[in-house]
Amino acid sequence: MLFQKLLKENFQIWDSYLHHDFVKQLENGTLKSENFLFYLKQDYIYLIHYAKCYALLALNANNARELRFAMKFQNYIVEGELELHKSILKLGIDADKLGVKDESLANIAYTRYMLSVGQSGDYLDLLVALSACAIGYGYIGKEIYENIGAKKLENHPYKEWILTYSGEAFQDEIKEFEDFLNSYEKSVSKEKFAKLSEIFYSVVRLEVNFWQHALDLKLEL
Repeated sequence: MLFQKLLKENFQIWDSYLHHDFVKQLENGTLKSENFLFYLKQDYIYLIHYAKCYALLALNANNARELRFAMKFQNYIVEGELELHKSILKLGIDADKLGVKDESLANIAYTRYMLSVGQSGDYLDLLVALSACAIGYGYIGKEIYENIGAKKLENHPYKEWILTYSGEAFQDEIKEFEDFLNSYEKSVSKEKFAKLSEIFYSVVRLEVNFWQHALDLKLEL
């Protein structure tokens, strides 16, 4: 499977993304609220750009199947994840007023990199760039839920976030994403895979940095 090959090729950085200290602190409930709030604000801004990437993915589509996929996932982000973040951020922060001055340099680096992949590469290049966030959050959410269990989650400070990414709806979405990505396996040459692996490594590295900058509370680099 194409995605599993990408994971195997980039196992070390992928593992540091899934098991980052931010994730472990979130899981055990010791993550400070200021760090979680910083992350949520940045992720809200991130998701706006992430949704734009799916618009670019749609523009790069070669057929109706690819177009439907891009439009479906863009809608899922706009109607689902952004609304989740907005509901959590409502405690003293107006999400709609977050602008460019609130955006961290780590956020800018990540989102503009994905947009550049879509502008300079093809549909599959951008699909792989988008996969680290989409599929990674599914893996993280599922693992956290399995580690904690339903009973301990009842009074967990980050219950809403964990239930979103471990929930059936999101898990179904990321399975669809992974299956869709894997459908391109037979068309990927050795040279193409090398390029895709470089893209994947870069975005996972940017995901790791995204967790870290939330721990450090750093808008600058």
